[in-house]
Amino acid sequence: MATIRSETGYTMLEVLISAALGTIVLAGAFDVYVSSTKSLIGQANNVQKQADAKLAMDYMVREVRMAVTAFTPLNMAITAPNTITFPRAEVSGNASSGTLTTLTDTKQAWTVNRFAPTADGSRYFVRIFTGFPGAGAGHQIVTNTATRLTLTGAGFLIAPDNTSLYFIYRMKTFTLFADGTLFSLQYNNGGTNHLLAKNVTRLMFSDIAACDPAGTTVVPAGTVCISLTTQSAVADPVTLLDRQTGRIPSTHTLTSIVRPRN
Repeated sequence: MATIRSETGYTMLEVLISAALGTIVLAGAFDVYVSSTKSLIGQANNVQKQADAKLAMDYMVREVRMAVTAFTPLNMAITAPNTITFPRAEVSGNASSGTLTTLTDTKQAWTVNRFAPTADGSRYFVRIFTGFPGAGAGHQIVTNTATRLTLTGAGFLIAPDNTSLYFIYRMKTFTLFADGTLFSLQYNNGGTNHLLAKNVTRLMFSDIAACDPAGTTVVPAGTVCISLTTQSAVADPVTLLDRQTGRIPSTHTLTSIVRPRN
């Protein structure tokens, strides 16, 4: 005897309700996915910007420590709240002899033309300290051998001798541009600018009195405080939110007190 099967199915209302419930579940899962993705992007941006800020700060601290403060005290090197320009020491020593346009140090073994002008705009200078033969303004180096520097222009007023203490240096600038980029500048005609960090919202160079108004840190005169603040992303100018994550960009601030070595 043949079995009669039921031909009963789902009603249209049941199908619509099931589809709606499925859509709600999928929409919820997708929302969780999108939220998690934005959170991961935000965390990655935050970590990256913190790393960039630390690298930039470490580099500035290392370079500012090499400033020749006998030529330019660091508090005088701050040309604007977000800009510092200083002579960065490369080599120092006592001359063996010299002429008005040369300086010889037989104790050195420099690479030939190490201090000659370079294609990226780097310029090196030599200056003798006050009180020693040849003292005066810095003079640009045009060529060098293993032991001798040759200068441009008229050179020294008095030829250096074996008592002349000298520094070889180049001018360096750290500054914050209006677009939030932090650059290291080769301070000369046509020098190359080197990007240190992006999304910088604040860069400040100040003397220790401004950095530590309470006077809790005991440091020698000429010490400089560097404060650097970066944010994880560029905020939308209207909503002030990160376009990728839809959240307020996080900020990260570093502060260092720098004591020059020279």
